[in-house]
Amino acid sequence: MSLGVERRNGVARPAGTPAVPPSVSGPVLPKLPGRRNPRWIALGIVALCLGALLSYVVYAQVAAESTVVSVARTVYRGEVVERADLTSVRLSGGGLPGTVPVADLERLVGQRAVFDLPAGSVLGAGSVADTAVPADGRTAVGLRLAAGRAPQELLLPGAPVRLVALAAPAAAAGAPDALAGKTYTARVIDQAPGADGASTLLDVEVDEAQAATIASLAAAERVAVVRDAGR
Repeated sequence: MSLGVERRNGVARPAGTPAVPPSVSGPVLPKLPGRRNPRWIALGIVALCLGALLSYVVYAQVAAESTVVSVARTVYRGEVVERADLTSVRLSGGGLPGTVPVADLERLVGQRAVFDLPAGSVLGAGSVADTAVPADGRTAVGLRLAAGRAPQELLLPGAPVRLVALAAPAAAAGAPDALAGKTYTARVIDQAPGADGASTLLDVEVDEAQAATIASLAAAERVAVVRDAGR
């Protein structure tokens, strides 16, 4: 006995099989966004503020840095400065006053050290000169100055100064003092604090013909040092 076969829409199916209507899909509804957590929003704002603050700190630190010349190996007074003797160092916080910018490094090569330049130190302005110290016709004289007889902050190496001869002590006031009030031009070589903590040890370069007189005045503690404005 053969089973009946129905054909509907070109599809053969056994007779008596109920037809399944095609599924009808409705419109797709949009998904609603999840509820935002205020705590995460606050954390995101804090993170943005911290990032901006960190960027500003880094920028301010880099902007305040300066690159200056430093001494790579010790150069003694009077020696010629070679390229290998110098290097550069980066200083933060605006740098130090009286330093030499790294752009002037090559200009210093071939000059002579005005005083001893220890390795690792920052090179100061006036630390090197075109001629040896003392130069021809000049003499280096050491002075020991009591407190108040020298401007402490202005006696940088290479600074021009005047040496003023003071009057003789009261014990010798009866004799005429031809040196009192006389001035002698000089140039600072180096300075250091005295062992007593109050005096100043100052090395100066003076004219060779005046060196003996200045040394005698210094031994009698009759010398004061001044530096004029604009010099």
